[in-house]
Amino acid sequence: EKKIESASFVAGLNDPLEFLSDIAIDAPLASAHLVTAIAAFVRAGAIQFDFFLNSPEYFRTDCCAAAFACKVLRKIDGDSSTDESNLAVIAKLMTDGDREQHSTAKEL
Repeated sequence: EKKIESASFVAGLNDPLEFLSDIAIDAPLASAHLVTAIAAFVRAGAIQFDFFLNSPEYFRTDCCAAAFACKVLRKIDGDSSTDESNLAVIAKLMTDGDREQHSTAKEL
């Protein structure tokens, strides 16, 4: 029985994602810990991987959201990193700078 709604998990992740680059200055492992937590939430079915598409704008545009999402996929293991729907999410998160370095989400 689900006690906490998925939307509550997503809402609770907005601030940590938005301020991650600032937090990481003082706590360098913050990013790795957040990757682990989000991977656990996705693995448990508490949130869907595509929640990244509605994450805070600053995170999506200035905080390497595509690379962060790739780290989450690697942490989840299994077929997640090759699942086409997950790769489509990463492709949508890729900035122009990401595309200059990696032509596809799979290469990222």
